[in-house]
Amino acid sequence: MSAAFTTETSPIEKEKSSPRFKNRNRIEIVANILDIARNGALKTHLMYKANLSYMVVTQYLSFLVRSGLIEEVFSEDGPTKMYKTTAKGFQYMQVYDSLQSIAGLDSQKSLRQSSTIFA
Repeated sequence: MSAAFTTETSPIEKEKSSPRFKNRNRIEIVANILDIARNGALKTHLMYKANLSYMVVTQYLSFLVRSGLIEEVFSEDGPTKMYKTTAKGFQYMQVYDSLQSIAGLDSQKSLRQSSTIFA
């Protein structure tokens, strides 16, 4: 074999060539949904902002409501159902951010803050 076929890319080159979105695990998806629903959000907003399908976001919301991390809130002016992060959900997000910090990883929250500081 020639050297041209056995060249390896460095981790830095792999990072540069990787797609914008990486695969997320369940813990990251839950934290993302809770972050989006801080002040209340419609299911469709959660779908688009968290980049999830209708079926997947429905499953996550069902789990989060049963777990007490998110609550269903009906708007005063009509039958519109919104989802809002509960106190337990905020506690989950604090622990998630702490674990990200301990592991040396940037959480989504800190990435957004740092991008606005240096922009």
